[in-house]
Amino acid sequence: MSNVASYLKRSFVAVAMASATVAVPSAFAETTIHHQQQTITIDYPASFDANERQLAYQWLQQISAALQTVHGEFPQDQFQVTLRESTRHGSTVPWGQVKRGEPDTVLLVINPSAGLQGLLADWTAFHEFSHLMLPYRGYGDIWLSEGLATYYQNIVQARAGLFDEQTMWQRLQAGFRRGENDQRWAHAKLEQVSDNLRETRQHMRVHWSGVLYWLQIDVALREQDHSLDLALKHLKDCCQGQQLSAWQIVRKLDRMYETTMFSTQFELFRNSYTLPDYRHVLSALGVEENLTFNNQAQQAAIRKSLLQSPR
Repeated sequence: MSNVASYLKRSFVAVAMASATVAVPSAFAETTIHHQQQTITIDYPASFDANERQLAYQWLQQISAALQTVHGEFPQDQFQVTLRESTRHGSTVPWGQVKRGEPDTVLLVINPSAGLQGLLADWTAFHEFSHLMLPYRGYGDIWLSEGLATYYQNIVQARAGLFDEQTMWQRLQAGFRRGENDQRWAHAKLEQVSDNLRETRQHMRVHWSGVLYWLQIDVALREQDHSLDLALKHLKDCCQGQQLSAWQIVRKLDRMYETTMFSTQFELFRNSYTLPDYRHVLSALGVEENLTFNNQAQQAAIRKSLLQSPR
């Protein structure tokens, strides 16, 4: 495990233990988070008092630090986070959305009464921040973008120590099962289901087909001593700020790695009528049906490397 990931694990555990009792400072919160030459600008709701702003700032600091476990940086050099206060009691972060523009903006509706521990336990911000790893135009083959964000929300939370390896695979396995069972539109290809999501409502099939695509890509890259982490770093360096189609993204990745793997798998998935086989993938990684680990499995070392960052 890298020094970055080790530090984050200690930091998150300390926050989780202390957040219920430590008073939040009353000083006015900062409106920017910096890492080297990168900047996240925060827009707070007028309804937040000083304590709530400081709480939200600490939370966003932790989220942005966790995202650095992917390739040592924020997913973009400049972006904005717009916070809005939730009016729904009992829901910590009921809504999140990425709005593509100049700069891209992450909208998060939050309930500050949940406290720091409650906010960190919610996956929504991890998911929305992860969307920024792709220079995606925001429409067409949305399964690719949603899959990446769902994949990395789990990877990043595990790397940050918010849950352990078994919990991560439990969540992935359960998600694949939901995607497999989401078959009301089994007569339609994933591309059609994804591009008409408001009509089809096949969110599980769309999201978890995308997760499986990226998991298979990550494993294949690691077999060649690369990783999806570094592929996304290369994509950021070449293309951040652009708004590309899903097809343009996979073709750029093909060219970077002098392969056709990204686009070939992309075509197989977008033309699928059901979630492709995930059980074989998990078994090869040593993830058994009962969520025990077989460390003698063919790709057990790759499974372990998924929680190590950066690589």
